[in-house]
Amino acid sequence: MQQHSNSTVAPPTAYRALDFWAEQGVLHKIPAVNGYILCRHVQHECDSHCQDNTVHHSDFVLVCNQCGAVDEQSLSSEWAALRQRAADNGFMLNDEHIVLTGICTHCQTKLT
Repeated sequence: MQQHSNSTVAPPTAYRALDFWAEQGVLHKIPAVNGYILCRHVQHECDSHCQDNTVHHSDFVLVCNQCGAVDEQSLSSEWAALRQRAADNGFMLNDEHIVLTGICTHCQTKLT
């Protein structure tokens, strides 16, 4: 006989699991939107740009204000210039995610 459980996962347990997957590079924690996104690179075999542990996945994300869609983008070489600019100004970065909000193309077509 199979038993079914109606138990739920406590929020702290869920957040620990999310934080674990973020540490593994599977998810990206995006504090600006109080959420997580799946790294698009986990669906592909990582190439040489994934070998170091620097920000190379979710350099910035686009978040739609209408539908909540999130699109992960990469800045590649631009990050070096941004890091250097911060260092030149005596600023120590602790998070390297840029979140841009707006309206995605799908929602824009609904507006017209």
